[in-house]
Amino acid sequence: MKIVGQLIAYAVFMVLVGWMSVRPELRLLGDEDAMVSLSFSHAARRVGECKRLSQEELLALPPNMRKPDECPRERHLLQVELVMDEQTVYEATLAPTGLWSDGKATAYQRIRVPVGEHDFSVRMNDSGVEGKVDFEYSTTISLQPGQNLVVFFDPAIQQFRFQ
Repeated sequence: MKIVGQLIAYAVFMVLVGWMSVRPELRLLGDEDAMVSLSFSHAARRVGECKRLSQEELLALPPNMRKPDECPRERHLLQVELVMDEQTVYEATLAPTGLWSDGKATAYQRIRVPVGEHDFSVRMNDSGVEGKVDFEYSTTISLQPGQNLVVFFDPAIQQFRFQ
């Protein structure tokens, strides 16, 4: 009798778990919405140029510190802008990570947008020159309901991509 009670309890538990896995229905986006996700990490250019050390300067250094070039570690701020249909939907100035500000800056933003055809442009300045756009990509994409469009920077080809 005890085994029958346990089987009934397990069956009720399994039915309850099965029902709760499909109900209530969870919808992250409405029927007229899509998502644009901007997500990438990129190391901006270094703040200064490398300097070639002279023989006298090298000899003044301890033996374990003798490198022919002295390069600054710090990197510029990364400026990113995402434009949809000629309206800026995301704009940020991102600081490099790391103890000496020598790492990559990371952008991650999710934006809910209406479905349909949209013109997208993404711009990035990694040189620190005010008003300069170092990387830019523009495209027209037709978004479907529930679609997630990912915008990222491909370091292999040094270009933004939409996927």
